[in-house]
Amino acid sequence: MRSRSIQLSIIIGFSALLVATIIIISVFTFYLFNETLIKNSLNNNAQVVAQLNRDIDNYVSNMDNISIVVEKNNDLQNYINTEPLDNQENTPDLKNKVTSFFQSIISVRKDIDSIILLLDDHTIVSDQPDDKVNQFAEWPSLSTSGKTIGLNNASLSSSYVQDIIMGKYPWVITLSRDVYDVKTNAHRGILLVDLDYRIIEGLCSNIQLGESGYVFIIKPGGEIVYHPRQQLIYSGLKSELVDRVKTVTNGQVTDKVDGRDVLYTTNTSDYTGWTVVGVSYIDEIFYNRASLQYYFAMIAVACFFASVIISFYISVRITQPIEVLRRSMQAVEAGNFDINISVNSTDEVNALAQDFNITIRKIKELIQQNNKTSEQKRKHELKALQAQINPHFLYNTLDSIVWMIECGEYENAITMTSSLARFFRLGISKGADIITVQDEIEHLNLYLTIQKLRYKDRIDFQILVDPEIYQYKTLKMLIQPLVENAIYHGLKMQDKIGMLTVQGKKDGNDIVFKVIDNGAGMTQEELSNLLNGHSSSKGLGGVGVKNVSERIHLYFGDSYNINYESEKGVGTVVTIRLPALIESNI
Repeated sequence: MRSRSIQLSIIIGFSALLVATIIIISVFTFYLFNETLIKNSLNNNAQVVAQLNRDIDNYVSNMDNISIVVEKNNDLQNYINTEPLDNQENTPDLKNKVTSFFQSIISVRKDIDSIILLLDDHTIVSDQPDDKVNQFAEWPSLSTSGKTIGLNNASLSSSYVQDIIMGKYPWVITLSRDVYDVKTNAHRGILLVDLDYRIIEGLCSNIQLGESGYVFIIKPGGEIVYHPRQQLIYSGLKSELVDRVKTVTNGQVTDKVDGRDVLYTTNTSDYTGWTVVGVSYIDEIFYNRASLQYYFAMIAVACFFASVIISFYISVRITQPIEVLRRSMQAVEAGNFDINISVNSTDEVNALAQDFNITIRKIKELIQQNNKTSEQKRKHELKALQAQINPHFLYNTLDSIVWMIECGEYENAITMTSSLARFFRLGISKGADIITVQDEIEHLNLYLTIQKLRYKDRIDFQILVDPEIYQYKTLKMLIQPLVENAIYHGLKMQDKIGMLTVQGKKDGNDIVFKVIDNGAGMTQEELSNLLNGHSSSKGLGGVGVKNVSERIHLYFGDSYNINYESEKGVGTVVTIRLPALIESNI
């Protein structure tokens, strides 16, 4: 009876204490969570619109700087100079130079739709030499009063359809600047730099404020620069509280729109004068309040029943063999992480044992993860080394193509260009590291064809690979680094014709490739430096050889490798041994 009384007392006491604690903590936590949710939502909206305004400022600032550079350009100034214009002899050349200058800017800045110089005589110079003035378009003008605060004597428009060029009607935002002759200070025209409206649209459309929130941009007078439903705005099917919002330059205001409470968050740029307005709905901010209350209640109920169970076990289980836990800990100290502790004890000791088991599992997982990360790091480093091959080879090949064209060897230039395109297309291999032997040989054949064209009669090659092994799998670009090494370090510096032979056949359960050259060969010291990646020669050298060796070890194991046999003045034989695999399950 006494034992049962103690158990009941423990159960009632622990349960009452825990229930009271849960109620207090739940109410306090819910209140803090609610307040924090409101504050974070408001701060998040303010930060989002402020960041969007900074991004827009950066774009407009770049446009402003570009317009200044264009205005001061020597070719443009020579073209608009009032005195040379009396003599039209050099005008077409100057105009072409200005057009080329505009084109060079647009080729770099894809966000700029067009650059147009509108001269006072109603002629134009644009980035497209064939552009003509749309006679029905309104000729823009720029005055001091129309200039945007923050810009360098320039004006920034709202979004509109640019129709000054005949046959072109892009949706743009235009930065306009008066152009003066720097020598006479005479007004000569207006420079238009058109920002592709899709840039602003892309920046704004990526902003997500709740489920249905959005952002729009207005000018100081309330004119809309961007709105996700701009067509509806223009057609009168949707309206915004622009008159109220434009009076709040940096802040937040709430109102009711279509029966819903709406929060407007504004941020006005000191640079462009534009105001970015974030629109979010209050009910979406608190959409999960009811769910939160339900989960808090369920957690409280669950904790109550858990407290009853825990109290019961505490009352009936008093002791537990601590020695089991201590011996287990000693085993872990000795390095045994496969142990699992199971004790029959009070809840405290049992919880300690479970926590210990979790800790051991976490430590074991971290060790395994660290090993895996190290291996992945090595793979990425090897891929980076592999990627060094293509730029080096590409630059030399392009130089050769240019040389052939200059020398009139058009057929060889076409052959080399086609081989180069096919070479890189095969090299991509849809991102796969494992390809068939047939693809690797085709890739190698294209590479050697290009090299033979580059070196003319100084290098010849033959590929003797048994078609039987075409279906087997191998690593992408496995043989090419070795072939390239043979060309650059063994064949190209010889007076005689260098012969390179690539052989391939199946040997039992393996595939064996050989790269044979009759080049300069190597001493034992040079061979050792090459295999260790310490070659001092220009090009890939030992880096490429070491890369191939380590990739073979990573994918196939240490039992597979490459072997070098070389004799000074005679040549070199490189042997590669791989497992014969049909499926790419490496």
